[in-house]
Amino acid sequence: MEQEIISLAECGDGEFAVNRSVELLRQGKLAVFPTETVYGLAALASNEDAVKRLCVEKGRRAGHALPVAISGIDALNDFIPNLCPLAKRLATRFWPGPLTLVLNADDPQSAVWTLPEFSRRAVMPESTVGFRTPRNDFLLRVLRKLNEPIVLTSANLSGEAPATSASEARDALGARPDFVIDDGPASFGKPSTVVRIDGKDVTVLREGAVSKDRLVKGMAKVVVFVCTGNTCRSPLAEVLCKKALAERLGTSASELEAHGYVILSAGISAPNFAPASIQSRQVAQDYGLSLTDHSARTFDETLAKIADRIYTLGASHRNVLLNYYPELRDRISLLRVDGGDVDDPFGASVEVYRACAKQIEEQIRARLPEILE
Repeated sequence: MEQEIISLAECGDGEFAVNRSVELLRQGKLAVFPTETVYGLAALASNEDAVKRLCVEKGRRAGHALPVAISGIDALNDFIPNLCPLAKRLATRFWPGPLTLVLNADDPQSAVWTLPEFSRRAVMPESTVGFRTPRNDFLLRVLRKLNEPIVLTSANLSGEAPATSASEARDALGARPDFVIDDGPASFGKPSTVVRIDGKDVTVLREGAVSKDRLVKGMAKVVVFVCTGNTCRSPLAEVLCKKALAERLGTSASELEAHGYVILSAGISAPNFAPASIQSRQVAQDYGLSLTDHSARTFDETLAKIADRIYTLGASHRNVLLNYYPELRDRISLLRVDGGDVDDPFGASVEVYRACAKQIEEQIRARLPEILE
């Protein structure tokens, strides 16, 4: 067939281009797709002949793994049934985005074993597969409509510079692809960062659009304490947790992030930027801590995305968060191990706040082993 070129700028909402892309991929055609990093050459992973042709047209040598593009972390769970916490953390925080995660996929329950043999060997020549969810709206729509992975490698001949536009991809590959989706210049213009994850071990295989500094920050475990207004109980929980965690790790609270931990607090209906209550500040001082610079914040989508563990001070807070963010179910718990509420001291005396802080401290110390997991 003659090479088909589709400009998204001329396609309105792009629905025709999405449907056409899905149709052609299922026919075994090769595509050039836009991503936020560089343009990619793609084939349906389940179509063995298409993957073979992609390897030939690109000049890909045997044994050089082809990356896989999937629709998101739910699809990743199909390929990595026992996804380690660190990989889950990075996928949650950076996907969709320019990060490729190289993970061990040889579990017998992995969906990689449902791929044809050639496709499986192309994406997993040894025991690992590189997975990515690109941050390009059009390509995400295609992946969701396909509901299965594609092989996606840079749109160039092996050894040459990656293409950052549809025209560069056409110059590099000529008529080899069957169709080309033109979405203008790639926003990053450089390849994704590639990271190998093996349990808690991290190896940067290729530096790219995600810097090492961002990657290190993205690997930190984020713990969030939640109450109602983020002026009484949760700020105390935040600083008391920092104190207990720093003592356990043999460091200072200011160095926790360097050790891979970020401790935060929020409220379900917080008056944004409100200070901690006078009583909370006084009780914090009793522990040698400070809440002078505390500024209340409302729990939002950003915290929902980055939080690894969420501890609510009461059952009502947990219920409200799950109503808005049902995806948090596996990450949210009541702070009290016995499932009870930490009584709200709002408006009470300093002595009541001291009793509250003591209860919070006891529960945090009981939770430390799971925070440190």
